Amino acid sequence: MKGYKELSEKVIFTFDDALDVFKHKPTAYAALRRLNQKGFLMKIRNNLYSCINPITKSVYADKFQIASSINEKCYVSHHSAFEYYGYQNQVFNTVYVSSEKRFNTFEFDGILYQYEKSNSFNGVIEPPYTYKIKITDIERTIVDSLNHIDSISNLEELINNISLVPSLHPEKLLQYLEIYNLQALYQKTAYILSLFQDNLKLDQSLFEKLKTKIYKGVTYLNEESKFDGVYISEYQLVVPKWLSQRGQNHEI
Repeated sequence: MKGYKELSEKVIFTFDDALDVFKHKPTAYAALRRLNQKGFLMKIRNNLYSCINPITKSVYADKFQIASSINEKCYVSHHSAFEYYGYQNQVFNTVYVSSEKRFNTFEFDGILYQYEKSNSFNGVIEPPYTYKIKITDIERTIVDSLNHIDSISNLEELINNISLVPSLHPEKLLQYLEIYNLQALYQKTAYILSLFQDNLKLDQSLFEKLKTKIYKGVTYLNEESKFDGVYISEYQLVVPKWLSQRGQNHEI
């Protein structure tokens, strides 16, 4: 059908993309409607479309491409980023999408695209050998997840994710932490990363820099810590008892 090949090559597209193919607005509107009626195209949400693969009968765009195309300021984040990188053992039916530009959370083809407010595009990359995917790099993913323990991230799940990461760039971690500039986040990051210091190839100098951001004030790592916690004096942090077994220099 006319226009299908050109649109399918775009994988996921807006009306303006279709206009590039059909040149005139009435023609483009009519073509999109016709392709949809014939089962060659599916509307994902307002002004977002993908052609249907005739073999699989599903849209060409995968959930990460859809999440990255909702608007020009959005990107895949939190445990959805861990999933993309292969550090998440589960496949979820929710994709977390951070964006400086608000959109309404929506569902498409059994996947929920959950909006999360973002105030920074730092650390967002387009991975090599991919098409139309925007996602937080692994350092930003870890910092974001630590900042949203309980509300988005699950602590045990996050620990398992980080245990699979081969290395981190300390300068990136410090850059992203500075964006939030929260003492509690410095405390949480310092402690959690100390559990994997050797595996992640992190120099002690990183932890010394993190400690300069920690002043007086005890922080709870997560809600569980308030009921069955162990105090880690080095970071003025209360953590779940099961997690403290991984750490050093803790007090009960």
